[in-house]
Amino acid sequence: MPFRVAQETLEALEWPAVVALLQSECRTAQASVRLADALRIDVEPSTLIGAEAGSDAAMVTGASAPTRAATPIEPRVPSLFESTLAGVERRLAETSQARALLDDEQIPPLGHAADIVPALRRARIGGVLDLAQLSEIRAVLRTIHGLARFLAGRSDAAPDLADIAETIEEQVDLEEEIDLCLDSAGELRDDASPALAEARRQSIRLGGELQKRLGRYLQNPDIANHLSDSYYTVRNDRYVLPVKADSKGRVRGIVHDASRSGTTLFVEPEGTVDLNNRRKQAELAILRETQRILRRLSSLVAQASAALQHALESLALIDLAFARGRLSQRMDATAPQVGSDGTFVLPALRHPLIDPDQCVSNDVRLGDDFAVLVLSGPNAGGKTVTMKAVALCALFVRAGLHVPCASGARVDLVEHVVADIGDGQDIGESLSTFSAHMANLSHIVTSARRHSLVVLDEIGVGTDPGEGAALAQSILERLAGSGARVIATTHYNLLKEMADVDPRFENASVAFDPETLAPTYRIQLGSPGVSSASAVAARMGMPSDVLERADGLLRREDRQLDRMLSELASSRAQLETERQRAAEVRAESEATRSEYRTRLVRLQEQRDKLYRSMREDLDTAFKQAHADVASVIRELQRGPSSQQAAAARERLQTLESRAEESASRAGVERNAAPVGLIPVDWRRIEPGDAVRVDGAGEAVLLSMPDHRGRVSVRAGGAKLLLPAERIGQASAKQPRPDTRRHSTTRPKEARVTVQRAFTAPDALGGGRKRCDLRGRHVEEALDELDSVLDRAAADGCDELFVVHGLGTGALRKAVRGFLHESRWVSKLRPGDDDEGGEGVTIALLDGHP
Repeated sequence: MPFRVAQETLEALEWPAVVALLQSECRTAQASVRLADALRIDVEPSTLIGAEAGSDAAMVTGASAPTRAATPIEPRVPSLFESTLAGVERRLAETSQARALLDDEQIPPLGHAADIVPALRRARIGGVLDLAQLSEIRAVLRTIHGLARFLAGRSDAAPDLADIAETIEEQVDLEEEIDLCLDSAGELRDDASPALAEARRQSIRLGGELQKRLGRYLQNPDIANHLSDSYYTVRNDRYVLPVKADSKGRVRGIVHDASRSGTTLFVEPEGTVDLNNRRKQAELAILRETQRILRRLSSLVAQASAALQHALESLALIDLAFARGRLSQRMDATAPQVGSDGTFVLPALRHPLIDPDQCVSNDVRLGDDFAVLVLSGPNAGGKTVTMKAVALCALFVRAGLHVPCASGARVDLVEHVVADIGDGQDIGESLSTFSAHMANLSHIVTSARRHSLVVLDEIGVGTDPGEGAALAQSILERLAGSGARVIATTHYNLLKEMADVDPRFENASVAFDPETLAPTYRIQLGSPGVSSASAVAARMGMPSDVLERADGLLRREDRQLDRMLSELASSRAQLETERQRAAEVRAESEATRSEYRTRLVRLQEQRDKLYRSMREDLDTAFKQAHADVASVIRELQRGPSSQQAAAARERLQTLESRAEESASRAGVERNAAPVGLIPVDWRRIEPGDAVRVDGAGEAVLLSMPDHRGRVSVRAGGAKLLLPAERIGQASAKQPRPDTRRHSTTRPKEARVTVQRAFTAPDALGGGRKRCDLRGRHVEEALDELDSVLDRAAADGCDELFVVHGLGTGALRKAVRGFLHESRWVSKLRPGDDDEGGEGVTIALLDGHP
């Protein structure tokens, strides 16, 4: 889709100021020069981009008949505007990718890159470049190579920019060759060539000898008395002495210069002439070798000039992309959707030349269901600023720039942007303000077509209001019929009424504060605005009697219409205020709800954390209680007596009371026995007693509760491991006499008994308990082992003799692993040969290493 725009339109829309902003974001001379070239419009008064200049290039400038046509000049295609939809989309994609890298703080290495085009041109025609030019070329090469590597490593995030960088033909050999000859300061290295190094060594050596000899002259009284000062200097590149003019015959030599006053002659002594000659020859050798090296480097630059020129163009494109990205950041802009239907949807539109923090944003649309937008309202209310911002968005898209809007913007391409803004008075052409406007409007009317964007400021002004309004209406109807998109500002009531009778028109107004009558710079679509000329005049200091007289002179219908529009605007402002207040209340409610929701979640987390902490404390307390009970039992088993039994009972009762108090403080109820069971008094019951199992009837108690609160019982020939709370007393019974330690005629006062299993002959105390696990599955065997281990620990046994057999070794491995992790076991060992060898594991229980 071709694109054309007149230079006058660009200037009216302040496009050069936008380009200046973009230029300030460039980092290389190549991009800055490219932008400067883009501002030089060669075709006047309009520039045609991507199409031939034809009749549209002519502009009517006279009121009666005189016209001024553009001289047919071959149009130049500025690189800033893209002529096709594909080109626009590519440039916008480059801008978005550059913006994404910049937002991620990935800054491209666009350092020093001077304009080396003149140097390349000089090298191509055989000229010799100087050290400064070669140094600048090296700096540009470094920038180009660094940028190519930077984008090659970010091809996923910036594929379009990486594609541009891939076209750069790196000149690494040229950069290295310049590096070999020039140091970091841009001076020629001593080792740039062997001849240069030798010549410089000779020059330094001879210079040193000259200075020594001249120093001796300064110390010689026969010569020092004839010198005007005690120093030596250089004249005509030769070392000389300052000799008094009246003593020139006393110091033999060659006079090279004299002081301004003539009292001092600078004489080269005869004894230094040969050294000076030899030093001069060395300097000439240095100069010849330097020129040879510079000529060779210049030839290398000339050979690479074509590739360098292309690399500079790629560098400029990449730098411009990042300049557009930085400008997008600066304006808080977004990438728009682009089409070709002439639709403009611009949410939160801002003028790009106004500080985003100070600019009032507005939602503006055009072209979706109407073609002409009529902007009305008070002067200095922002109508022209909004109109210019819409037109600039059309130019922004052609230049690949993001538009200063919120996300969701759409800016379709137009072929022609034309504006009639400001005073076009021209004394030289005998054009009045109105004549200039009409000349411009006649050109616009004849050249506008479907893909044109026309912006008209105060259309029809400068003549009789009635005629001007009628003429303005006719022009707008003609433009709407051509399919153009039009934005026009006006104070004419006739144009404000067009939206009610023609669906191609839509009204928009600049809102104002009903109390101060000052504009708010808010654009409201769908309603006309009041010009409020009297209010503006009052703000500007117009006397009140003048305003009253003007109000009285207004026609009755004009006053009525203005009053209705003013009341409508006031009502709309009040509704907008109430809407904003309701939105604030809704936002506060949502914030409060979110805060309470957060607090509820925090309280639930604290409650869960507290419950976990209480459970952990109780588990620790219960484990400690079990350990204390086991300790009491072991002490009794080592040396039982009635006194110790009574003391143990008191300790057990104390532990039980302490556990009940801990549970009560924690708010935890003790597990109650199932309904129908008589609670068991574990202090008075012992293995072998009859018990009742919940749901299973009568059973025989085989073991006391272990550290997990489980007991072992035998019911109906089956051995069961059950929670202690499922066990109850079988019935009330008399205590059974103890046939092992007590007389049959003496009742047991303390129901704490000492049970001993098989005791090894060399055992000194607790004895050994045996556990046979052969023929069982691993899981079943570990359950049985756990139960036996608890009983052995509770009985105070020294050892646990576990028989598991050889088999595949799986049971042996599981048993030893379980015993290794048990807190009751202090040491493990396999059985001796006479005990069963590897088919047996013997565990030494805690407290008896």
